[in-house]
Amino acid sequence: MTIRPLSQQTVAGTDPGRRAAGFGLFRGARLRGRIRAAIKWLFKPLLSLPLFVTLRLSDRRAGLVLLYHDIGDRDGDPRSELVPPISRSRFARQLAYLRRYYRFVELNDLPAAVVARRRGDPFPVALTFDDDLEHHVTHALPELKKVNAPATFFLCGSFLEETPRDYWWTRLQRSVDRGTDVAPLLGAGTIHEQGRVMEELSPERRDAVADDLLRSARPVSSSELLVAQDARQLPHIGFHTVRHDPLTHLDDKQLRNAFVDGRTGLSQLAGYQIDTIAYPHGDVDDRVIEGARKSQFKIGLTCKQEAVTPTADPLALGRYEAPCRGSTAEFAYDLVRTLLRSPSS
Repeated sequence: MTIRPLSQQTVAGTDPGRRAAGFGLFRGARLRGRIRAAIKWLFKPLLSLPLFVTLRLSDRRAGLVLLYHDIGDRDGDPRSELVPPISRSRFARQLAYLRRYYRFVELNDLPAAVVARRRGDPFPVALTFDDDLEHHVTHALPELKKVNAPATFFLCGSFLEETPRDYWWTRLQRSVDRGTDVAPLLGAGTIHEQGRVMEELSPERRDAVADDLLRSARPVSSSELLVAQDARQLPHIGFHTVRHDPLTHLDDKQLRNAFVDGRTGLSQLAGYQIDTIAYPHGDVDDRVIEGARKSQFKIGLTCKQEAVTPTADPLALGRYEAPCRGSTAEFAYDLVRTLLRSPSS
């Protein structure tokens, strides 16, 4: 079967008039998309400051948890990367903005800081990082120290095994970047669609596909893998589960194991009992939250873009994922919008 270009699929088999109309509709749609993007680009900077000032002068009690993954040497592309990095320079600009207009707090102190906020006070913000990445130490940590910002790093603890390893999403990314056809394993589609297929697999099948991806991907650089010696430098460590399975897909026994496996070893490395968890993929439901509660976790983080408020369940706090593209004004606008979003039921 031959896949024709989009323009041919749209107009093939039509008379010249209809063909011209088809091209006109196509151009019109592109133009409307560009107009919407331009309005959005102008709209956010114009509204970010007055919205922020209005919110700051209100008595709203709310705070934010920010989510970061890889702080790298470049800004990634969300269209073609599963976990696009944020450049160190962009991260520094975001930190500078947060330091000026918000108040950094430890994650464990955030719920109390939200309750204590009064009219005119800066909104409290807690910074979090996910996954076992060496860039946490080499790129993120130096910038955090410059602005004296606390942060919690949610680690899987793969570096506690005999040989540090990477995870399936980095193998999939390296395979696709190398030009490997992964359709026989995960079907045709974008890398994001193939990633969703991976998430839906059973743990056993996901492991098997991850092994196949490892054979087809370029070798992972040792400089990309977090090791135990470097993990000890991180200021505060949380748990991200050693297997990183979507927790809502697990049966009861697997879920109990996910909350236990690797946690003791990570606590020993940290030097304290780890009682915060970032749910893999932000995947959570009532059963997962109750499991975290029974496992003595005090704070649990999802990926829902919403504010932390006094009524929020501490084991289901939302997070705003910082962008790898856009201006600081757009970042500022998105922070305000998130502050206005109360936790969903």
